[in-house]
Amino acid sequence: MERQRRQKRPSLRALAPIGAGVAAITCGLIALALQQSPHATAATLTTTTSSSTMAGMSSGSSMTGSAGMATVKGASLPSMPTSGAMPTAMPMVPLGQATWKGMKIEARTSAPATFELFDGTSQQLVRPTAKTSFHLMVLLSDASTGVAIPYSSVWATVRKGGKIVFDERLWPMISRYMGPHYGNNVSLPSAGVYQVSLLISPPQAARHLEYKNLWLKPHKVNLAFRWVPKT
Repeated sequence: MERQRRQKRPSLRALAPIGAGVAAITCGLIALALQQSPHATAATLTTTTSSSTMAGMSSGSSMTGSAGMATVKGASLPSMPTSGAMPTAMPMVPLGQATWKGMKIEARTSAPATFELFDGTSQQLVRPTAKTSFHLMVLLSDASTGVAIPYSSVWATVRKGGKIVFDERLWPMISRYMGPHYGNNVSLPSAGVYQVSLLISPPQAARHLEYKNLWLKPHKVNLAFRWVPKT
Protein backbone atom coordinates (compact mmCIF):
# COMPACT_ATOMS: atom_id res chain seq x y z
CA MET A 1 0.00 0.00 0.00
CA GLU A 2 2.78 2.41 0.87
CA ARG A 3 4.37 1.72 -2.51
CA GLN A 4 1.09 2.48 -4.31
CA ARG A 5 0.71 5.83 -2.50
CA ARG A 6 4.21 6.83 -3.51
CA GLN A 7 3.46 6.03 -7.13
CA LYS A 8 0.27 8.10 -7.20
CA ARG A 9 1.87 11.21 -5.68
CA PRO A 10 3.46 13.36 -8.48
CA SER A 11 6.96 14.59 -7.87
CA LEU A 12 7.96 18.26 -7.93
CA ARG A 13 10.06 17.52 -11.00
CA ALA A 14 7.01 16.15 -12.79
CA LEU A 15 4.90 19.16 -11.84
CA ALA A 16 7.51 21.70 -13.02
CA PRO A 17 6.54 21.55 -16.74
CA ILE A 18 2.87 21.94 -15.81
CA GLY A 19 3.60 24.98 -13.68
CA ALA A 20 5.71 26.50 -16.43
CA GLY A 21 2.90 25.94 -18.93
CA VAL A 22 0.34 27.59 -16.69
CA ALA A 23 2.68 30.55 -16.15
CA ALA A 24 3.23 30.90 -19.90
CA ILE A 25 -0.52 30.85 -20.59
CA THR A 26 -1.13 33.41 -17.85
CA CYS A 27 1.58 35.74 -19.21
CA GLY A 28 0.14 35.36 -22.69
CA LEU A 29 -3.34 36.33 -21.53
CA ILE A 30 -2.00 39.36 -19.65
CA ALA A 31 -0.02 40.49 -22.71
CA LEU A 32 -3.10 40.08 -24.91
CA ALA A 33 -5.16 42.17 -22.51
CA LEU A 34 -2.55 44.92 -22.48
CA GLN A 35 -2.43 45.01 -26.29
CA GLN A 36 -6.19 45.49 -26.64
CA SER A 37 -7.51 48.97 -27.25
CA PRO A 38 -8.52 50.67 -23.98
CA HIS A 39 -11.84 51.57 -25.57
CA ALA A 40 -12.83 47.87 -25.50
CA THR A 41 -13.32 48.10 -21.72
CA ALA A 42 -15.94 50.85 -21.92
CA ALA A 43 -18.68 48.58 -20.55
CA THR A 44 -16.85 48.28 -17.21
CA LEU A 45 -15.85 51.92 -16.85
CA THR A 46 -16.85 54.37 -14.19
CA THR A 47 -16.65 57.99 -15.29
CA THR A 48 -15.99 61.26 -13.51
CA THR A 49 -17.89 64.05 -15.25
CA SER A 50 -18.93 66.44 -12.50
CA SER A 51 -17.32 69.88 -12.48
CA SER A 52 -17.57 69.84 -8.69
CA THR A 53 -14.95 67.07 -8.51
CA MET A 54 -12.58 68.22 -11.22
CA ALA A 55 -11.58 71.79 -12.04
CA GLY A 56 -12.22 72.61 -15.68
CA MET A 57 -14.56 69.67 -16.25
CA SER A 58 -17.98 69.90 -17.84
CA SER A 59 -21.10 68.88 -15.97
CA GLY A 60 -22.89 68.22 -19.26
CA SER A 61 -22.23 67.12 -22.82
CA SER A 62 -20.86 70.51 -23.91
CA MET A 63 -17.50 71.56 -22.41
CA THR A 64 -17.00 74.77 -24.35
CA GLY A 65 -17.02 77.81 -22.11
CA SER A 66 -17.23 75.82 -18.85
CA ALA A 67 -16.44 77.84 -15.74
CA GLY A 68 -12.92 77.23 -14.48
CA MET A 69 -11.62 75.82 -17.77
CA ALA A 70 -7.84 75.82 -17.80
CA THR A 71 -5.99 77.81 -20.45
CA VAL A 72 -2.62 76.46 -21.57
CA LYS A 73 -0.38 79.00 -23.31
CA GLY A 74 2.56 77.59 -25.20
CA ALA A 75 4.60 80.74 -24.71
CA SER A 76 4.37 80.57 -20.91
CA LEU A 77 4.79 76.84 -20.23
CA PRO A 78 7.62 76.10 -17.76
CA SER A 79 10.55 74.35 -19.41
CA MET A 80 11.62 70.85 -18.44
CA PRO A 81 15.22 70.40 -17.25
CA THR A 82 17.44 68.88 -19.96
CA SER A 83 20.23 67.53 -17.74
CA GLY A 84 20.64 65.34 -14.69
CA ALA A 85 20.88 68.36 -12.40
CA MET A 86 17.20 68.27 -11.46
CA PRO A 87 15.60 70.88 -9.19
CA THR A 88 13.60 69.78 -6.16
CA ALA A 89 10.39 71.31 -7.56
CA MET A 90 9.14 72.78 -10.80
CA PRO A 91 6.05 74.88 -11.55
CA MET A 92 3.58 73.39 -14.01
CA VAL A 93 0.27 74.47 -15.53
CA PRO A 94 -2.58 72.39 -14.03
CA LEU A 95 -5.37 71.07 -16.24
CA GLY A 96 -7.51 69.78 -13.39
CA GLN A 97 -7.88 67.15 -10.73
CA ALA A 98 -10.40 64.50 -9.68
CA THR A 99 -10.89 62.00 -6.86
CA TRP A 100 -11.76 58.35 -7.53
CA LYS A 101 -12.53 56.37 -4.37
CA GLY A 102 -9.73 58.06 -2.46
CA MET A 103 -7.30 58.23 -5.40
CA LYS A 104 -6.33 61.76 -6.38
CA ILE A 105 -5.88 62.18 -10.15
CA GLU A 106 -3.98 65.30 -11.24
CA ALA A 107 -3.39 66.39 -14.84
CA ARG A 108 -0.61 68.92 -15.50
CA THR A 109 1.31 70.35 -18.45
CA SER A 110 4.79 71.67 -19.07
CA ALA A 111 6.88 72.54 -22.09
CA PRO A 112 7.68 69.62 -24.45
CA ALA A 113 10.05 67.21 -22.72
CA THR A 114 13.02 65.04 -23.62
CA PHE A 115 12.96 61.70 -21.79
CA GLU A 116 14.38 58.17 -21.86
CA LEU A 117 12.34 55.01 -22.49
CA PHE A 118 13.82 51.91 -20.85
CA ASP A 119 12.40 48.45 -21.65
CA GLY A 120 14.56 46.48 -19.25
CA THR A 121 17.49 45.98 -21.62
CA SER A 122 17.92 49.13 -23.70
CA GLN A 123 17.24 52.85 -23.61
CA GLN A 124 15.63 55.04 -26.27
CA LEU A 125 15.87 58.82 -26.16
CA VAL A 126 12.60 60.60 -27.02
CA ARG A 127 12.88 64.20 -28.16
CA PRO A 128 10.00 66.60 -28.91
CA THR A 129 9.50 67.69 -32.49
CA ALA A 130 8.64 71.08 -33.93
CA LYS A 131 4.96 70.03 -33.86
CA THR A 132 4.92 69.06 -30.17
CA SER A 133 2.61 71.34 -28.19
CA PHE A 134 3.32 70.34 -24.58
CA HIS A 135 4.15 67.50 -22.20
CA LEU A 136 1.08 66.01 -20.49
CA MET A 137 1.54 64.48 -17.03
CA VAL A 138 -0.88 62.60 -14.79
CA LEU A 139 -0.12 61.96 -11.14
CA LEU A 140 -1.98 59.35 -9.08
CA SER A 141 -1.80 59.53 -5.29
CA ASP A 142 -3.66 58.73 -2.09
CA ALA A 143 -5.96 61.70 -1.49
CA SER A 144 -5.48 61.45 2.29
CA THR A 145 -1.73 60.96 2.56
CA GLY A 146 -0.37 62.28 -0.74
CA VAL A 147 1.65 59.08 -1.27
CA ALA A 148 2.07 58.24 -4.96
CA ILE A 149 0.12 55.24 -6.32
CA PRO A 150 2.15 53.37 -8.99
CA TYR A 151 1.54 50.18 -11.04
CA SER A 152 -1.44 51.60 -12.93
CA SER A 153 -1.66 52.72 -16.55
CA VAL A 154 -3.08 55.86 -18.13
CA TRP A 155 -4.39 56.33 -21.68
CA ALA A 156 -5.13 59.83 -22.97
CA THR A 157 -7.57 60.67 -25.77
CA VAL A 158 -7.74 64.30 -26.92
CA ARG A 159 -10.53 65.55 -29.17
CA LYS A 160 -11.35 68.81 -30.88
CA GLY A 161 -14.88 69.22 -32.20
CA GLY A 162 -15.46 65.48 -31.82
CA LYS A 163 -12.37 64.56 -33.88
CA ILE A 164 -9.61 62.59 -32.18
CA VAL A 165 -6.26 64.39 -32.51
CA PHE A 166 -4.26 62.40 -29.93
CA ASP A 167 -4.88 58.85 -28.72
CA GLU A 168 -1.87 57.33 -26.95
CA ARG A 169 -0.67 55.89 -23.68
CA LEU A 170 1.06 58.03 -21.09
CA TRP A 171 4.34 56.32 -20.25
CA PRO A 172 5.04 55.27 -16.65
CA MET A 173 7.72 57.71 -15.56
CA ILE A 174 9.97 58.44 -12.61
CA SER A 175 11.33 61.85 -11.76
CA ARG A 176 13.43 63.33 -9.01
CA TYR A 177 11.05 66.23 -8.49
CA MET A 178 7.69 64.53 -9.27
CA GLY A 179 8.16 60.89 -8.27
CA PRO A 180 6.18 58.17 -10.10
CA HIS A 181 3.77 59.55 -12.69
CA TYR A 182 2.59 59.07 -16.28
CA GLY A 183 3.48 61.30 -19.20
CA ASN A 184 3.91 61.84 -22.92
CA ASN A 185 4.39 64.67 -25.40
CA VAL A 186 1.20 65.85 -27.12
CA SER A 187 0.82 67.55 -30.50
CA LEU A 188 -2.28 69.66 -31.20
CA PRO A 189 -3.21 70.93 -34.67
CA SER A 190 -4.34 74.47 -33.79
CA ALA A 191 -5.60 76.85 -31.12
CA GLY A 192 -8.97 76.25 -29.53
CA VAL A 193 -10.90 74.22 -26.96
CA TYR A 194 -10.03 70.54 -26.52
CA GLN A 195 -11.65 67.69 -24.60
CA VAL A 196 -9.49 65.12 -22.83
CA SER A 197 -10.46 61.66 -21.61
CA LEU A 198 -8.05 59.96 -19.22
CA LEU A 199 -8.55 56.21 -18.84
CA ILE A 200 -7.11 55.10 -15.49
CA SER A 201 -6.59 51.35 -15.12
CA PRO A 202 -6.63 49.56 -11.74
CA PRO A 203 -3.17 49.30 -10.13
CA GLN A 204 -1.77 45.83 -10.87
CA ALA A 205 -0.14 45.11 -7.52
CA ALA A 206 -0.53 43.30 -4.24
CA ARG A 207 -2.48 45.51 -1.85
CA HIS A 208 -2.52 46.11 1.85
CA LEU A 209 -5.99 45.71 3.31
CA GLU A 210 -6.84 49.43 3.28
CA TYR A 211 -6.93 49.17 -0.54
CA LYS A 212 -8.62 45.77 -0.71
CA ASN A 213 -11.85 46.77 -2.47
CA LEU A 214 -10.74 49.97 -4.23
CA TRP A 215 -9.94 50.71 -7.89
CA LEU A 216 -10.98 47.32 -9.25
CA LYS A 217 -12.34 48.57 -12.60
CA PRO A 218 -11.04 51.12 -15.14
CA HIS A 219 -12.11 54.71 -14.52
CA LYS A 220 -12.46 57.55 -17.02
CA VAL A 221 -11.97 61.24 -16.21
CA ASN A 222 -13.15 63.92 -18.66
CA LEU A 223 -11.90 67.51 -18.76
CA ALA A 224 -11.63 70.44 -21.14
CA PHE A 225 -8.97 73.09 -21.69
CA ARG A 226 -8.18 75.94 -24.06
CA TRP A 227 -4.92 75.77 -26.02
CA VAL A 228 -3.09 78.93 -27.10
CA PRO A 229 0.00 78.03 -29.17
CA LYS A 230 3.08 80.16 -29.55
CA THR A 231 2.78 82.86 -32.20
